[in-house]
Amino acid sequence: MNAVGSLLYVPLVIWVATGVGLLVAYRRSTPTVVLRLAASFLALWAVLATTVLVWVLYHGGWPAVVALLHSPLLLFQSRWLGFWAAGAFGALALLSLAFVLSQVAARGLLQMLHTAPIPGATLATRGRGAATTVLAFESDRPEAFSFTLLEPGLPEGRAPYRHDFILVSSGLRERLRPEELEAVIAHELGHVRGLDSRYLTFLRTFSRMMRWDPLLAYLAQSLTRREEFRADLDAVRLTHHPRALARALYKAIAAGGSASGAPVPSFLGLPGKRGSRDALDRIRRLVALADSGAFEGEPVD
Repeated sequence: MNAVGSLLYVPLVIWVATGVGLLVAYRRSTPTVVLRLAASFLALWAVLATTVLVWVLYHGGWPAVVALLHSPLLLFQSRWLGFWAAGAFGALALLSLAFVLSQVAARGLLQMLHTAPIPGATLATRGRGAATTVLAFESDRPEAFSFTLLEPGLPEGRAPYRHDFILVSSGLRERLRPEELEAVIAHELGHVRGLDSRYLTFLRTFSRMMRWDPLLAYLAQSLTRREEFRADLDAVRLTHHPRALARALYKAIAAGGSASGAPVPSFLGLPGKRGSRDALDRIRRLVALADSGAFEGEPVD
């Protein structure tokens, strides 16, 4: 094997190392580290998967799949360098499309909903400046979610910046007490601070684009579940009211709430029965936190 062929193993080695780092960081590290590792893992996986797809299609479909199964290292030869270049270009195109679609969907959602500022909802702007906006929208469904838009730039000519939005439905607001609504907004702020509304929204969109890939689906679901639990803990640390968030979750479930299906992290997490089971588990954890007495006292910034 020549030097060029050896270099083709570099993406594979980096991908494996990133995967190991992601597994280690999953339970121990901050959400920003985990999500950035996940994004890197996803990007490298997209290069590998797209290269394999291009090679298989060029070499006749199923016979090429059989050949790769018998000799998985067949692709790591210098004569296939062009396929790796095509795979990298295809992966870049897919990732760019996923980003554009997530932005278009979020902007479309913001345009379709008749939003208005929530009076007194100042909690979500603490420590974040003017880049986080809390809005209400009319819907009977008990929902809340957050997302981030890339704005073109300020009038002063500065570079594009990210604008975070937290949206809460009228159906949820009508069912919640003020402290419960504050807990929900704090939960969504936890998503914003953890960069979920940037990375997780993108990962979920990319997973929907590649429904045939079980690895991407598993990664998106696992990260969604992890970040819901983590955002709950962030909300409790901010408000010191774990029972308020538990009650808000219970009321949303009792009202028939479920994840909206929109390409944004929703308050109740994953859609369907899986999301409902996770929400019940989150309620149990929140009640356990309240019973522990660890969060007695005043809220903190």
